[in-house]
Amino acid sequence: MLTRIAPLVYCAMVLVLAGCVSGQVTDAVTGQPIAGATITFHDSVGNAGTVTTGQGGLYSFDGVTSPQPAPGPVTFQVSAPGYFTLTVERDLQYDDNEEHTWGVENFFLVLGCG
Repeated sequence: MLTRIAPLVYCAMVLVLAGCVSGQVTDAVTGQPIAGATITFHDSVGNAGTVTTGQGGLYSFDGVTSPQPAPGPVTFQVSAPGYFTLTVERDLQYDDNEEHTWGVENFFLVLGCG
């Protein structure tokens, strides 16, 4: 039983100490979620990671199943078939909430030749 609980405790500690960035990728005009979009980040301390949106256009960089960006300036590149690629820099802060452990970054893609 202890061997089952230990990984859960570890994951919870990583999320509390490191933070989690999550959000949704949607069509800029219709607001419909985009499944299968790719989000890549590069932060100011050299961390990088890539994830793909699931159903509902949802994604997360959680530090357990994927790397997470450090607080501060982070460049995100978001792409999906049939859409223009979006490259944007955001000032990521994990202290925007009571728990001080997560940030929300939503992205809106424009239909085109991407």
